[in-house]
Amino acid sequence: MADKPTILPYQRSYVELESVKPIGKIKTMPLSSINVNIVFLHLVAFLLGRAGILQGLTPFGIAFFTALSQRDRKYGLLGITTFLGIVTVQGLSSSIPYGFALAVIYCLFQYVLDLRKTKIFKASLVGAGAYLLTTALFLSFTGFYLYDWIIVAFESLVIFVVVYISSYAIPVALQNTNRKILSTEEIICIAIITALVLSGINEVYIFGLSLRNILGILMTILFAYNGGASIGAAVGITLGLITSMSTGSTPIVIGIFGFSGLLAGIFKDIGKVGSAFGFLMGNAILTFYINGYYEIFIQFKEVAVAFVLFLAMPYTWISQMEKFCNTRTGILNSSKTHSDRMRKLTYEKLKECATTFGELSTTFEKISEKQELFANEDLSRLIEKVANNVCHNCGMKRSCWDQNFNTTYQGMLDMLIHIEEKGMLHYDDIPKPMQKRCIRIKAVMEKIAHLYELSYLNMVWKQRLIESRELVGEQLRGVAKVIEELAINVNDKVQFDVDLEDSIYVALDKAGLSVKNIMVSNGEKGNLEIVVDKKQCYNREHCNDKFVSVVSGAVGARLVKKSRNCSRQEGNEGCSFTLVEANKYATCTKSAVAIKEGNQLSGDSHTFMELKNGQYMTALSDGMGTGDKAHLQSSATIDMLEKMMEAGFHREIAIKTINSMLMLKSSDEMFASLDMTLIDLYKGTADFIKIGSSPSFIKRQNGRIDEITSSTLPIGILTDIQVEGNMQNLEDGDLIITVSDGIIDSNQEQGEEWLIEFLKNTKSLNPQEIADGILHNALKFTQNIATDDLTVLVTKVWEVN
Repeated sequence: MADKPTILPYQRSYVELESVKPIGKIKTMPLSSINVNIVFLHLVAFLLGRAGILQGLTPFGIAFFTALSQRDRKYGLLGITTFLGIVTVQGLSSSIPYGFALAVIYCLFQYVLDLRKTKIFKASLVGAGAYLLTTALFLSFTGFYLYDWIIVAFESLVIFVVVYISSYAIPVALQNTNRKILSTEEIICIAIITALVLSGINEVYIFGLSLRNILGILMTILFAYNGGASIGAAVGITLGLITSMSTGSTPIVIGIFGFSGLLAGIFKDIGKVGSAFGFLMGNAILTFYINGYYEIFIQFKEVAVAFVLFLAMPYTWISQMEKFCNTRTGILNSSKTHSDRMRKLTYEKLKECATTFGELSTTFEKISEKQELFANEDLSRLIEKVANNVCHNCGMKRSCWDQNFNTTYQGMLDMLIHIEEKGMLHYDDIPKPMQKRCIRIKAVMEKIAHLYELSYLNMVWKQRLIESRELVGEQLRGVAKVIEELAINVNDKVQFDVDLEDSIYVALDKAGLSVKNIMVSNGEKGNLEIVVDKKQCYNREHCNDKFVSVVSGAVGARLVKKSRNCSRQEGNEGCSFTLVEANKYATCTKSAVAIKEGNQLSGDSHTFMELKNGQYMTALSDGMGTGDKAHLQSSATIDMLEKMMEAGFHREIAIKTINSMLMLKSSDEMFASLDMTLIDLYKGTADFIKIGSSPSFIKRQNGRIDEITSSTLPIGILTDIQVEGNMQNLEDGDLIITVSDGIIDSNQEQGEEWLIEFLKNTKSLNPQEIADGILHNALKFTQNIATDDLTVLVTKVWEVN
């Protein structure tokens, strides 16, 4: 039952109390409440107002203000900031046409136009038209030439274009959502706006070095390092073009910036130093090629300063920009964000489910407390029933129960205790006072024996019900454990290796193999998975014949297919398969079996199988006795073990569940030994779990024999069994020998010593020959007659080259 929530009286928070101020007091605004985006936009608007072209034209601020006004009416104050920027360059008198154009644009968007219906094309026309009309009006009152009209038309065209460009760049700065990837158009538009902002700095020099050139070089290197050669060249050309147009310098600067950005992107694999060196080398090559050493278009000192700033920039800043500049990385980060949320949601759901099953298991354990054979209340109830049935109409009732209650009660209690101890009741067992006083002693004896038998049966079935509840509790605990492990696996962080994907693409292309898509992922535990999508080969095994070897060569590790068959993709003609790292070790298990003389079925059952996560299991079970009954016990044990281990149950939960099932499966005694070995094919270790089984042996490559023993009882005898493992390290060429007790007991005098001697002397490394040899020698001790069920399992472990 859920706890009742505690309801506390409402208390005002600190923020609410602070907001209640006395009338007349001035409320100060903290620095943290300043909108950083607004401050940034004012700075950009001011610099764009200053940005010039053709040594005298400043249309960029008007275009930027138009794009902002089309988005929201709250950016009206930026018009004043833009006008101030224009005034600092043009002077007050020459800035009046620009000011009137800004005012007209503000009024149109503020009071006339519907922003929801005003698309960017219409906004561009409004900005360009407002400037064209206001400037034409001013020209009509002053003297002008045809050239002036051409310049005005040119500026209007620039405004029209820059409004479009700003519409791509502004959302990146204003959107509250965490953008993970930008389109190529957005990257170029941001580069253009950045170049225009830098040109708004104009001729600012620090120790004779142009601040605009330094920042331009830094931006080119930064984009090239994150986006590669294509982005570096595009941004370089853009910055060079704006620089050339705003300063009136030779167009050669465009080529220098573009070529230097290209080399900076090419050498980005070397690191930050490589990108900076690539830009420096591009500048040096083109400068020398064009005119030797006579004129330097970009000073090497400016490149050096930008180089130092780039090296000093934290990697966290650069990695944030990489999401925007590198398209593939951005896509992966975008997908990763979605997958992270889904993984966390799935993890929480599975965790809740595991907790629920765990609580259910605890509930079953609480209601399954074992009771004593007979409690005092049960004995009193039995005596009361006997008195009601036999003594109710008896003439001696007053004498027995009223006058001698304690003596009569103790006599019946002694009779019950005697039945409980010996299982029967004779006349001589009745206490002497009862024999003398009771006139219906025979009826009392029959009734008390009958009621005791009924109560005993009732108690037995109650005990069975309690054990069934315990079994359900253990099952629920096992399910909770499996779900919890699944939640942990789901929550594992996965990293995508883009560089390795590119290497695999190149290797497959060189081999003449075409693929549709490759995805390389690494889990937290270092589990490498490569998913390859390709055209169907219609079961011609191209995957194994060609793809696996080529991809293994590119990765530098031995890979195998995760599943034997490829997965067909629905809706198109293609298939996919997953490659994983091959196990470090491989195994091979062989067996030799002999059935006891005269029986049709063996009481021994065994299995060997590969489990998930690089685990390999061998198991041998020996049922009680021989024949059909023993076969039923051992085969049930092995069948349940196989299913539960395949389903992912922990070994301890699986064995305890099997133990409970054997105890509840039949009214007869039913138990079996279990000899299980779990081999980790990655680490090369073997975990021996022995429950009531014979010793196991490891024959090392150097001939040494290690014996693994245990002294536990078989499963199905005790309700609560302890599962303990014995971990052993394995080496290349080791042999693991597992035998049933019939093999050991075939030589009563020597026990397991004869088997150890045989393993030391055998020269064979073939597991089947060794298994046959052990069985053949065991039969020799019994004149080739199997006096018990005989089973031998030999597992060879070797390191895969």
